[in-house]
Amino acid sequence: METKTKKAVELFHKGEYKAAFKIFKTFKIGFSKEERRMIEIANDVFCGNEKFYQMIGIDTKDIVNKSLNLIRLRYE
Repeated sequence: METKTKKAVELFHKGEYKAAFKIFKTFKIGFSKEERRMIEIANDVFCGNEKFYQMIGIDTKDIVNKSLNLIRLRYE
């Protein structure tokens, strides 16, 4: 049986970040509150809502890079 974590990591390694972050954003354990928020924002950016976060002053490129690095450090 394939777990959510295994599926998300597999998608991440394939470069399918949008699908991977869609799963990672549902995780309740394993990430701090701040890390979960970063992952949620990164997921929204991958889904096409980048302009909204830029309008409210969030550096979306920085958040996405930090989120990608976070996943790499945890699951590689």
